[in-house]
Amino acid sequence: MLEFALGFFVLWAIFSGVYQVGYAFYVYNALLTSVSNAAELGSKLAYDTTNTSAYTTALKNMVLYGDETAGSKTLVPNLTASNVTVSVNPDSAGMPTDVTVAITGYTINALFTTYSLTNKPRVTTLYYGQIGGS
Repeated sequence: MLEFALGFFVLWAIFSGVYQVGYAFYVYNALLTSVSNAAELGSKLAYDTTNTSAYTTALKNMVLYGDETAGSKTLVPNLTASNVTVSVNPDSAGMPTDVTVAITGYTINALFTTYSLTNKPRVTTLYYGQIGGS
């Protein structure tokens, strides 16, 4: 009985640790995929210099919901628009040269601990889209 109790405790600790690390990797991979997809979309999406908020909102929605339009359920739990940052790097004429999409201030709640993500995952791509506005 004592051997079973000790063995069960050790096996339970190992399995729960594997679950915790696996879940954290799963959530991080989902975040990395959604940030990469949003950066790819941002490199091709038309950029209106008179309405830049539509551009950033579309990229944030891509990270949050996997689509340019807002949905009802986020891809990962507890991710909000305030956790997604979209930065457009302009040249001297004010035209975008690249776009950066990152996750900041998000916490992965694993089984026994939490992992805080600050400015990661982050993806930067060159901008190839059309520029509009006046």
